[in-house]
Amino acid sequence: MAKEHQRVHPKFKLNGVSFKELVFTFKNKNSLIENKDLASFLSDWLSDNNHIKLKTSGTTGDPKEIKVDKKAMILSAQNTGKYFNIVAGDNALLCLPIEFIAGKMMIVRAIVLGLDLHITSPNSAPINDLTQDFDFVAMTPFQVEKNINYIHKIKCLLIGGSPVSENLRDKITNKTSGVFETYGMTETVSHVAVKNLSAGETLFESIPGITFKDSLGCLEINAPFISKTPIQTNDKVELLSATQFKWVGRNSLTINSGGIKFNPEKIEKTLSKYYSLPFIISSLPDILLGEKIVIVFEKEIPLNVALFFEKLKKYERPKEVFFLNNFKRVNGKVHRENIKKELLNKLRNGK
Repeated sequence: MAKEHQRVHPKFKLNGVSFKELVFTFKNKNSLIENKDLASFLSDWLSDNNHIKLKTSGTTGDPKEIKVDKKAMILSAQNTGKYFNIVAGDNALLCLPIEFIAGKMMIVRAIVLGLDLHITSPNSAPINDLTQDFDFVAMTPFQVEKNINYIHKIKCLLIGGSPVSENLRDKITNKTSGVFETYGMTETVSHVAVKNLSAGETLFESIPGITFKDSLGCLEINAPFISKTPIQTNDKVELLSATQFKWVGRNSLTINSGGIKFNPEKIEKTLSKYYSLPFIISSLPDILLGEKIVIVFEKEIPLNVALFFEKLKKYERPKEVFFLNNFKRVNGKVHRENIKKELLNKLRNGK
């Protein structure tokens, strides 16, 4: 008898073709599926192994490999279907890297819920040239920014991977699509909290079955169907209840400048409504301060860039302004450590 994770919903399709027609089985890897990453994941999913090996994105540190129970992934997919009213036969688009959890979970949702999953390259503008509409899509904020004039093609859009800027949030509010910012990580398999941006919501609300608490100044997640023990995060939040919180930033990103500690993502949130170009708040070594706050833009420095520093508190204001031609991104997330390294190299080489 097949294990639960080996069962495929009869309505599951890939690019409009039924799964059976693809002649893909775990025992025979001579598949008609051309995407090697997809074929590899489906092979792993349909194997007798009860776990899937995943790697974290490494946004704030070195990537690590973890094992996740397939039952937890199935339950997560079912919860997503119920929460967002995604039903068998709906069209879904996979435009995220299959290498990471967000891409893998789109495949699992399609298998479990019976979706028609269409796959495109995980580039910055995945739907601009697509003519059909989609019921369900997940993107990074960077992708949404590049596709903002096309999201009317999407009935339900999930945004994850990194925080949504105030500037992008303003563009989304009152859109006809259902656009939701999600909170989650590899360790939680998928999102554990959601914020409806179309309705202008500002707080994350847990999905059913999930509760939160403050532990050591950071968010602790209680998700019984994912983990038998609470999941300790590195995220600072304002906890309003066991099911609601306001995200503040990652604790590990703290900048200590002149003995005063600053959260770069909190500063970014204040400035994000004024700049349309991607940017991060970072730091550089400083003889007097230990670290000095700097701002780094992608591609170019906007005009009158310092004008909006007045919106910040005195000691939050960047001491210098830089730009890099391109930001490295991992699974859609800006790789802060790499950007800082590239900036330091640029300064050492006098470029």
